[in-house]
Amino acid sequence: MPATTSHDPHPAWHLTLGASIERAELHHRYGGRIHPRISPSRATQNVFLFTTSAGIFDGWTGNHVHFTGEGGTAGTDQVLTHGNKSVLHHHAEGRTLRLFHQRPDTTTVTYLGHLHLDSDLPYVWADAACDPRRPLEIARRLVFRLRPVFSPPPAFLPTAPPTASTPQVRTESAPPLLPDPSPAQRTGANLLAAYSRYLRAVHDIDLVHYRTRPAGALTELFTHHDPARNELIAVRPTLARTAIWAALGELQDLTRFMDSRPERALLLPSEPDDDLAELLHHASAAAIWPVDRYLFTRTQPPSPAEER
Repeated sequence: MPATTSHDPHPAWHLTLGASIERAELHHRYGGRIHPRISPSRATQNVFLFTTSAGIFDGWTGNHVHFTGEGGTAGTDQVLTHGNKSVLHHHAEGRTLRLFHQRPDTTTVTYLGHLHLDSDLPYVWADAACDPRRPLEIARRLVFRLRPVFSPPPAFLPTAPPTASTPQVRTESAPPLLPDPSPAQRTGANLLAAYSRYLRAVHDIDLVHYRTRPAGALTELFTHHDPARNELIAVRPTLARTAIWAALGELQDLTRFMDSRPERALLLPSEPDDDLAELLHHASAAAIWPVDRYLFTRTQPPSPAEER
């Protein structure tokens, strides 16, 4: 029987679950473009999805396939246009979603199955770096929630589903550094470790670390709590104004999930200047910084009388 080509008006689907094929041959048979992660076909009623290293949230939850959307590499949020739109509207347009795995070192793709979008919660949002080369540029990523039509995808990496509540998990240690951390990440981790040693040695206090995942979220938020002062602490390796803004927003966000309504503090590498000190005072946040290798000092947030 001759191979089906894209010239056939309705080519039959011949790939079985787990089968591998050259990506160029896949598109020759069934249409679609050879480079995007999401490749709608004009020749057939298929939308091809390719898990790649860019799909940082791709995985199998046990009930859903998570598939990261495309676009947003220029420092902007992903949006429901182009390929993302074709996934969102595949059912209304009579299209079939077909998932493939493509490793970065090969042009061969492996068929992982026929999917459809979850009708109750078709996608969630997650924050992530826009580009691995620019880890500090964070924006929103679309994560589609897809259900297998016939069977789970074979050998697909497991991932965590979004939570229905807001779990708060107390941990004994700060979150570990990711592989190949940036100099800023190392500086922040060393600053936190030094402050932890200082509290333990001078004040007999152990920082408590928490992992929190808000309802509907895929990514965890980490925070540090001084139980003696009932104080949440955000760590920043720089006194750059944008970093201070981000830290204040982080603390404002995370205090929502704490039952004790804690005070707020920023752990910084050095003493803030008068302008930043005034900003922190206005934001009701203390500043903490090292004065030598073993000693830290701090400002105080305004008293309730001052705030009035």
